[in-house]
Amino acid sequence: MSTTVQVDRRHTALPVHEMDTNILFEKFTVEEIREIEKKTRADIERKKEDLRIMVGERYRDLIEAADTITEMKNSAQNVMSSIAKMEDMCRQLKQRHMVRGTSFQQRLSTGHQGGKKQEVHFYGIASQIKLLLDMPEKIWSALDEEDYLTATQHFLLSRHIHTSLQLESQQSGNLLSMFPVLTRQWAAISHFRTTILQGCRNVLKQPAAKDEQIARVLCSIIVLEDSTPRQVFNEFLLARTTAVQQLFHPSHQNASVKEQISLVVQLITTTVHQIHTVFYSPAEPSDIPCNLLLTILTEITSEKQGARLLETHGSMSAKSLPKSVLEFVPTLRSHAVPVSVQHLQDNCQQWINTCMNNVTSGVGKLLSFVNTVKRLADIRDQVWLYLKQDSCMQGWDLVCQRILNQPLSIWHGFLQPLFISRVKALIKFQLESSTEVTKRQISKVVMAIGSGEEGGIADTDLAGYIWHETPGDIPVNMAWTTATSRSNSDNPGGLIMKAKAYTPVIQSLCKTYEEKLQGLLQDALSYLSLSTPVEESKSSQPEAFDRLSDSDALYVHIQTSCKACLEELIKYFKEHLTLWEKALHDIKDPGINQMTQDKVLLIGRLCSAIGDMVPALQQCIMGKSAIHGPDSASSRVLKKQSSSSGGKVSENSEWSSSKERLCNCHREAYRIWVDHLTLSVVTKLRNALSSKEHKNALIYCTRWDEVSIEEETEDGKKISSKIRVPMQASWYVQNLLYSLCREINRVGGHAVQRGTLHQLVSKVTDEVMKSFEEVVSNSRKKDSICLPLTQQRALQLIFDVRFILQIIPRKDDTVEGKSYQKAAARIIESLEEKVDPFDLDVFSPYMQSHLMKQGQRSAVLYGALTSLDRLGLFSAGRPLQSGQSEQHNVLPLTSCPSRFILLPISTQPIRSSIQAPALQKSLYKAKASEGRSHTLTETAAAVLPQTSSMQKESSFYNKLGSMSSMSELSSWFSNIGSKS
Repeated sequence: MSTTVQVDRRHTALPVHEMDTNILFEKFTVEEIREIEKKTRADIERKKEDLRIMVGERYRDLIEAADTITEMKNSAQNVMSSIAKMEDMCRQLKQRHMVRGTSFQQRLSTGHQGGKKQEVHFYGIASQIKLLLDMPEKIWSALDEEDYLTATQHFLLSRHIHTSLQLESQQSGNLLSMFPVLTRQWAAISHFRTTILQGCRNVLKQPAAKDEQIARVLCSIIVLEDSTPRQVFNEFLLARTTAVQQLFHPSHQNASVKEQISLVVQLITTTVHQIHTVFYSPAEPSDIPCNLLLTILTEITSEKQGARLLETHGSMSAKSLPKSVLEFVPTLRSHAVPVSVQHLQDNCQQWINTCMNNVTSGVGKLLSFVNTVKRLADIRDQVWLYLKQDSCMQGWDLVCQRILNQPLSIWHGFLQPLFISRVKALIKFQLESSTEVTKRQISKVVMAIGSGEEGGIADTDLAGYIWHETPGDIPVNMAWTTATSRSNSDNPGGLIMKAKAYTPVIQSLCKTYEEKLQGLLQDALSYLSLSTPVEESKSSQPEAFDRLSDSDALYVHIQTSCKACLEELIKYFKEHLTLWEKALHDIKDPGINQMTQDKVLLIGRLCSAIGDMVPALQQCIMGKSAIHGPDSASSRVLKKQSSSSGGKVSENSEWSSSKERLCNCHREAYRIWVDHLTLSVVTKLRNALSSKEHKNALIYCTRWDEVSIEEETEDGKKISSKIRVPMQASWYVQNLLYSLCREINRVGGHAVQRGTLHQLVSKVTDEVMKSFEEVVSNSRKKDSICLPLTQQRALQLIFDVRFILQIIPRKDDTVEGKSYQKAAARIIESLEEKVDPFDLDVFSPYMQSHLMKQGQRSAVLYGALTSLDRLGLFSAGRPLQSGQSEQHNVLPLTSCPSRFILLPISTQPIRSSIQAPALQKSLYKAKASEGRSHTLTETAAAVLPQTSSMQKESSFYNKLGSMSSMSELSSWFSNIGSKS
């Protein structure tokens, strides 16, 4: 029973499709068996489908494998047939290269029938070996003459002979034993291939190589390396690229920059020309030589060339040479096809771009060693001359159109941007160096001020310099030149410089700056103008390029750079002025402040002098219209226009703007001086007015005049009394005015702009009026600790204010002038309130009389201030209304201040005619009195009151005033000259 169960288990463990049918029917029901049948049939169908799919997919691989086997069979058959052909060809080659020549065999068979064939064989081999031994000498000779194509042909012939002898030695083994030199001789010849190729490639890099030489060298490379024209064309461009790079190598530093740039230009022009001559194959006949490479290549590979290769006429050994040696010519692996035009143009354009990059970097470095614009002009002219005389430039436009498909200019495309950049850099460097040198010199001069050095004395004591006579004050040619031409000449004379307050230091600074800029202009003009001789300029040959095409850009660069440098200089001035202005506010030491003021005024005068004494600066800033040679006609016209119209006709907007910048800096410097001077003098005045000590009132008090008056009482009696009225301004007022005049004269007031002086006077008078207003306002305060404003002090203050109004009237119609007049009237009105009205009515006429006398007496002393009134303040006033006994020799000024500012005239209102003898008599008396010196009493008598007896005589000034016109005065002075 157990056995039956084990069998059942074993059968149950089997798969259904592997069970026996009887067992299936025993174990399963009918329905289960039917399910098993369906499942089995489905598995069978699936297996069939998988089999069909697998066979379908592998069928293509099977077909491909079958095709590959067929191809392998065909290839094997072709290889076998080729090997058979090669064997046949080798047998034919052996027969063809046998040492017995055809002609020799014919002669031998006819002349020596029955001779020894072994002897003929020996002579043929000996002749070839002799030729092989002679080949090194022929190759060396060709290499010495740089005939590389001939050397190549001899080398190829030697290789051909060596190959044929090697085949012969394989056929007859005793050849090497008979001629052992054969193995060693080829070793002596085989190295020539490398030597020839190296020489050919060196020739390709030579700028001076001829067209035919380049073509023959390229043919040598083709036959030696079995290359194509397209390959040697690329090699030619690569060699020329290397040649361009080698020209900028440090090994060429022995050559000058001009020579190196000329070689670069020569290399580029010859390369473009040789590409067209050697490689270009035109579709139609061309007048310009071309396609030289294929012409020479066809010539050396033709059968006629073989007979000319060996010069064996009359040689016994040549009779034994085989025909294969005598008629040998080089062969090419494939037919030589010319380079296509499209490939030619694409590669040439790429080569031009590469060369442009190399030239930009190389020539840029070379030009960095050129330090002057004149040398750049020489290099440019050398390039222009070479391009004009170069034969390669004939038909240049057509050549460039063919091989580049666009025009090419060597100058404009390669060199001009580099030259322009270098010229601009040199101009900028020279301008900046000139500015830096000027800055250093100014710093040195500024340090010399106050140190007692000789160079700074004139700038600290300008009045002493102006009134000190020197031999160079009057130029030698002064009598033959006009004043206008003298002021614009190179040596105007010391008087003109003193009239403009230009000290030797300023003249030296401007001269140095002018020399620097003039040198820059001369250097730049060598590039901006042509130096070609007239014969060359009139030549009929076309110009290589326009040498002045970049002149406009350089003119603009000079103008821009010069303006930038001037701005830098003005910025330098303003920085120092700012520092000095701060120092004047912070430092209270008078000595240091005096030196600081001198420095400030030096900068101010220098700004004015730069615009007047540096004409080269004006030329640079005005640009092309003014940059000319110093002797050119246009420059003389410019100077003439500038002198005739004060420089306004020829000025353009650029120069006007730059000059205005200089004037602003000049005005800024004098503004600092005006502010500090105003502060210093007004501070002293304010301290004197606001003094709290009574002794100061006595110190600043001046002499009062004692006047006798008669008054009538109600009873009709006359009572005489004496009153005292002010007759002079207070000392602090006179000190203020005198300090102003002394400072103006010290800094050269005649050269200071009138607007600056008006600004000084306006600020001073405004501050003075404020000081007087403070005195009046303080007097009204009950708790004021200042001195009381008594009637006597009020009268003196009234006299002081009116005296200031008389000296500095400020009668302009500006708002500031009107405000000044109103402030003065308000102060006088306030002061008059402090005086008794009756006393004021009595004192006023006498005060007015003394005020007029004081103004007339001090007119010369305060001339720097009174001369600002162009209307003639004192000459326009009314004459004195006092009695005949009060006529004094106090003289007002002339009414013609533009000619004789301080010339006194008569006060007599009635003019009388004076006879000539009386005038001559007075003149002789005056001339006689010149020999003796005047005493102090006589000098003072001119301004003191005179007696009535002296008034009856006509004074010298009365006689001058009696002249009816200035023409009589001029004629009188001319008579003086004739008398003397």
